[in-house]
Amino acid sequence: MTILVSDTSVLIDLERGELISCAFKLSATFAVPDVLYERELRDYGGEELVKLGLKVQSLDGDGVALAMRHMQAQRHLTVPDSFRSRIGQAKWVDTADGRRATSGIGQGGGSRLSRRVMAAR
Repeated sequence: MTILVSDTSVLIDLERGELISCAFKLSATFAVPDVLYERELRDYGGEELVKLGLKVQSLDGDGVALAMRHMQAQRHLTVPDSFRSRIGQAKWVDTADGRRATSGIGQGGGSRLSRRVMAAR
């Protein structure tokens, strides 16, 4: 299972709780969209996270275009959220008020999604 993270607070909380090394020992793979890595992690411990096992995932041109259209349609999403959704091919996206809405992206229902983390099979 891959855990897609679109908000650095998830990783910060693991680090503050001294759980970051334990988290990367799990059988799950932690991943972030490349846009989040470049904006918020590269210069703030990103290399160490990659050494621990963090994967940085990218979208091709079509994927970026789809993610941006999705973000325009779902105004509450951030750029990392929309990239995470596209990378994970999520069927559902949590809205800002906690309700679920069909995202219109992706093909299958093999993902669980929160506003910060998505576990994709």
